[in-house]
Amino acid sequence: MIWLTWRQFRVSALAVFGVLGAVGVVLAATGPGLHRDYADLVARCEHGCIGDVYDNFFFPRVGAYTGLALLVLAVPVIAGVFWGAPLVSREFETGTRELVWQQSVSRRRWLAVKVGLVGLAAAAAAALAVVPVSLWSAPLDATAITGLNRMTPIVYDARGVVVIGHSMFAFVLGVAAGLLLRRTVPAMAATLAIFAAVQIIVPTLIRPHFANPVSLEVVVTPRDVTGVDSSGGTIRGLIVNAGPPDAWLLTNETVDSTGRAVDTLPAWAADCAPPESPAQEVTQQRCVDQFAAAGYRQVVTYHPAHRFWPFQGLETAIFGLLSLLLAGFCLRRIRPH
Repeated sequence: MIWLTWRQFRVSALAVFGVLGAVGVVLAATGPGLHRDYADLVARCEHGCIGDVYDNFFFPRVGAYTGLALLVLAVPVIAGVFWGAPLVSREFETGTRELVWQQSVSRRRWLAVKVGLVGLAAAAAAALAVVPVSLWSAPLDATAITGLNRMTPIVYDARGVVVIGHSMFAFVLGVAAGLLLRRTVPAMAATLAIFAAVQIIVPTLIRPHFANPVSLEVVVTPRDVTGVDSSGGTIRGLIVNAGPPDAWLLTNETVDSTGRAVDTLPAWAADCAPPESPAQEVTQQRCVDQFAAAGYRQVVTYHPAHRFWPFQGLETAIFGLLSLLLAGFCLRRIRPH
């Protein structure tokens, strides 16, 4: 059974592991230089050069940073759509499962061997993708701004052990879809749709509740204001940079003196926008002072960076449990009725 499963799986496995191995070699060759540049940056900026960190170190490498994250994010999709979904559905379509079932191999053993072998390959591919990418990206993770740091959902999903949990879940989900639909293309489409929905639901509705978010209330200063949100001649709010840059920012809203979130500000708030010339700095300072005197404050809620690994462990356990439940369902479903 192991030999037969390997014969059926080897082409796609060698293709995926070949690509990941080539990427790993490139990262191993370029990683030491990146880490040396980061060490030089830390030494040079010991007394502070935050703006230069983004402009001169992170931003020039943001393409590679996001590209590698997308590569890791693709591994669970491949495991589910291209490895899991066809694993059983193709056997039903071609009728080859009857040949095996007529031998001494039971249905459950047949499925357990296929799921076990290819499932281990899915976990190994996830590890082979996420470990070198995480090591290479560590200096960029340390210098990323809010919205691109490793607590941000799209980067979080491409770091740590949760990638293995996602891959295992996507793979078993594909097997279950193939077992139910018994046709390869519909099973692949269903796997992709369900996994994409899960990847949207978890970071938006479930992960934020892994712990109580931290709430921070700040008085706006000119340095914090990065823009003004306006539409149709109405000032909707100030765009304020608040909260730790390495945190996962959940909400960032302006509240009035009563603590109520506001969606419209007085027209004079337009003067709080970042000045386009040094002469406008006085105008902005006057506006920000008026903003604070009127009782407006900025309230942000966020999950701090130190929650990265606890969240990773909890989410991996959840997806591991879901994978086991789905595997149990598949083994129960395959038995003769």
